[in-house]
Amino acid sequence: MARITGDREASVRDEIRELQLVRGERAFSPDERDRFRALSRELDEIHEEREQHIRSLYDAGQYESSTDSFEPSINKERPRRTSPGRDPDEPRHRAAAREVGLRAIDLHSGVLSGEAGTTLEQIVRDPDDRDPAGIGGRYLAAVAAPEYETAFWRILRDPQTAHLEMSPDEVGAIRRVRSIDRERAGRERAMSLTTTSGGFAVPFVLDPTVIRTSSGAINPYRSIASVVSIAVDEWRGVSSDGITATFQAEAAAVTDASPTLAQPVVSTEMARAFVPFSIEVGQDWASFQQEMGGLFTDAKDVLEATKFALGSGTNEPFGVITGATSVYTASNTSALVVADIYGVHNALGPRFRRNASWTLNNAVADRIRQLDTAGGANLWSPNLTIRSAAVPNSFTDGRMGSDLLGKGVYEASAQSGTFTTGQLIAVVGDFNYYKIVDRIGMNIELIPHLFGAAQGNLPTGQRGLFAWWRTGAKVLNAAGFKTLKLA
Repeated sequence: MARITGDREASVRDEIRELQLVRGERAFSPDERDRFRALSRELDEIHEEREQHIRSLYDAGQYESSTDSFEPSINKERPRRTSPGRDPDEPRHRAAAREVGLRAIDLHSGVLSGEAGTTLEQIVRDPDDRDPAGIGGRYLAAVAAPEYETAFWRILRDPQTAHLEMSPDEVGAIRRVRSIDRERAGRERAMSLTTTSGGFAVPFVLDPTVIRTSSGAINPYRSIASVVSIAVDEWRGVSSDGITATFQAEAAAVTDASPTLAQPVVSTEMARAFVPFSIEVGQDWASFQQEMGGLFTDAKDVLEATKFALGSGTNEPFGVITGATSVYTASNTSALVVADIYGVHNALGPRFRRNASWTLNNAVADRIRQLDTAGGANLWSPNLTIRSAAVPNSFTDGRMGSDLLGKGVYEASAQSGTFTTGQLIAVVGDFNYYKIVDRIGMNIELIPHLFGAAQGNLPTGQRGLFAWWRTGAKVLNAAGFKTLKLA
């Protein structure tokens, strides 16, 4: 029975993917939407049949499962249902949330990069128990529903009368998402956090907090830092300076080498964007709908390029340069010499030097190249970076075509490229100690009419989209970085 169900499920999933590929970026036609709903219902029926079959085997003490297989096995000595990495006593609501979240990821695999799919699976599986209510999985499933996507666009096109055109399924989809959004907000620590009342979560396929692209700015930090996505307000970790080992005499009492533990906290801060558009554009909504995701993604990337470099940490992420307080000062006031490059690299501790990378402005890279025109300083060497398939003559994620002192070099357009006294012009360090935390989910609110002060506060014939999302970042260990400063 399990094998037959698996074949049916594979066939249904293949047809769903084919529908999504044929659709591309446009909205479903009425026939396609009806077919998608029918396939989704059939998929639900398959899962229910399988669960009933599994429960019957489980009750008889004949079931053992894994995350990769639904084949039953006879095992009377271990009647409990188990899976790798899962507590057999896991509450049913957690298991159900995980299943619906993974199903949503699978259904949208055609628009997800491998990295995005892996990140979302980690959120849904939640190995660190940061999401005991399973909000991440339930949220992804809710915003991935096709009924929610169609309802979302109805609301943005015509917020006053959209509800009159909605089907019961679309109304139900809106209610599910709003209910989960309220539950997420209710679990925040600070009551002063801005409410999402009146806003609507962005559908799965357009959400730049889920499906990331680049690039109005060269923003390398996400590709080299430690990035985690969460469904709650803040990330909490554990750090230590390590244990000191010693050689001692035979039978001597061991030296207490207990490490000092700390708990770094990265709070997610609210970012905002506003897009005005004319009523005429709203009437030609199909083209604007296709462009909107790119507009917000580009705005997000440009903002992060600056804040991940220079953010103050107050109501915004801590930038790398802000947190990398360990500075190496160059020998000259407003010039750079070869010894400065070797000096800042050597000043970085050996623990961090092995996995280190450089981030710097292109103007700084060009100045360093001018120091080594004959190659005698041995600063630059070729790297094996894979070139971008989309842009054959460029390197991915801002990485330059050569390594500097054997370490990868990434262009960061927001870092300083000015050669004046006191400028912080380059960072070298292990970016595993720079933590970026994304709270999944972007919300959008429609402003029905904009008013112009120059027109006596009368309507301008424009509407506006107000979007907000949450991201945080922090240097977890300042010793993991060295910043090159001009004297």
